[in-house]
Amino acid sequence: MYLRNYWYAVAMPSELDGDALLGRWILGEPVLLYRTADGSVAAMRDVCPHRSARLSAGERDGDIVRCLYHGLEFGPDGVCTRVPAQGGAPPTGLRVATYPVCEKWRVVWVWMGAAEDADEALVPDFHWNDDPDWYPVGDYMHLDCHYQLLADNLMDLSHEAYVHRGTIGTDDVSETPSTAERDGEKVVVERIMPGCPAPPFYQKLKGYDGQIDRMHRIIFRPPSTIVIESKSTPTGSNDPDDGLEYRVLCAITPETDTTTHFFWAVPRNFNPEQPVTEMMYQGSKAVFEEDIDVLNRQQEVLTRMDGAVGWQNIHSDAGAVYARRVVDELLAAEAG
Repeated sequence: MYLRNYWYAVAMPSELDGDALLGRWILGEPVLLYRTADGSVAAMRDVCPHRSARLSAGERDGDIVRCLYHGLEFGPDGVCTRVPAQGGAPPTGLRVATYPVCEKWRVVWVWMGAAEDADEALVPDFHWNDDPDWYPVGDYMHLDCHYQLLADNLMDLSHEAYVHRGTIGTDDVSETPSTAERDGEKVVVERIMPGCPAPPFYQKLKGYDGQIDRMHRIIFRPPSTIVIESKSTPTGSNDPDDGLEYRVLCAITPETDTTTHFFWAVPRNFNPEQPVTEMMYQGSKAVFEEDIDVLNRQQEVLTRMDGAVGWQNIHSDAGAVYARRVVDELLAAEAG
């Protein structure tokens, strides 16, 4: 089961360039996305109502999508505009369901629930990704695991010491206790690490060669949006130019029960130079690829054992446990 009355990240804007017809499964449902002539984005069910062919495998004629099975044509409002060899207007009931969609913070979002409840003000706050004082990198990745495994991973960064020891991890991340608090539907995890060694990636970015004071603050909001605030400064330094601060913006969208779409961005407020931007992109991508390898293997175990695995929680799981509890409660409320 999935929470439906929320905005889910569905595409990067660049994926809709030109005449692209993008087919993507969201919450177990096929969705077609494309950009119309006026620059807006259309989102509809990616199934021709005639014989269930995928419309994303069709072709475009302007804003019209043509199914390449029997040639039926549909407008961005989902209404069938033409049936070959059938005179007159198509039957009024011949149409494709559409979804509310918007483009905000350099991400395309879709609303899979009740259309009348879709309010763009409810789009998750990723404003750093579209702020001229911040310099973002980002991308889309696909995972072969349940979406909550990725959320668990991001809510507990103690794994950095082991999964990411060659990039952003040090022993201080796993050895320093974190705090976790729930405030309604929001969960906040914080870890303060004074006087710790700089991880390899930070040494490359800022030339840190001594101790640093480091902080992680992780904020979860349902159904599966996570913002990680990361700040570091050389221990004892009061020079703001010495600081390293960035956000990790994570939009996690279930594809199926065992696969996930992951849209991420890492905006920073230091060193706008292109070489640093490239280093941030490649470094962030490498870190997420390390996570994905672990999570895909984790899902393989759960699948082969049919979920019959008894998990034992430890202190650092608190944030992930709270986040799952929030989702469970909201699912129960949606189900009535």
